[in-house]
Amino acid sequence: MPTIAFEPRIVPDPPVWPQSVVTVVGNPKPGSRTAAAAASVAELLAGELGTPYRITELVDLVTFAPAIFQGEAAAEADRAALDEAIDLASSASVLVLATPVYKGSYTGLLKSFLDVLPHQALAGSVVVPVTVSAAPSHKLLADIHLRPVLAELGASVPAPAVALEERDLEDLQLAVSAWVRKHAGLIQATTIALQPVPEPNPVK
Repeated sequence: MPTIAFEPRIVPDPPVWPQSVVTVVGNPKPGSRTAAAAASVAELLAGELGTPYRITELVDLVTFAPAIFQGEAAAEADRAALDEAIDLASSASVLVLATPVYKGSYTGLLKSFLDVLPHQALAGSVVVPVTVSAAPSHKLLADIHLRPVLAELGASVPAPAVALEERDLEDLQLAVSAWVRKHAGLIQATTIALQPVPEPNPVK
């Protein structure tokens, strides 16, 4: 199948501050196809948005799952990785949040990570949900199950989820490109709107 090459789009009046694009993957299997799909979404989205959006990190939750489930009983290295992941997710301008469809919902690993985030941790962040399923009947999973949790955390979710089926994984660029082209402008506008307005300089 053909792939689509991307070039950064020049958008009028782009933001001038650094904008981080962080990816969090909630698949309980390391090196999963979900992680590959999420990385593709982040890469194509950051490329479409152009400067100053940059991919900061991909966080694969399974690599420090003991800290998510065991808390203080987990190894120090796992707890440190969890703390870093919380900081990355909380400070992201754009958060790509990926999960496979598991028994009609998202994974317990992802839910447990969202549960340990502080109150309103995602306020000021634009979240792009990515779901990978075996059937088209699961395409509304993110809207039904994820949006309410993200709203509790203060996140903005201006665009529909990137709902991928397993057959789409054969050519991720082709599957994701139409979504990115359609929604990148809205995502950029929302990140700009969410930036705090600087206080005016006092009149001398």
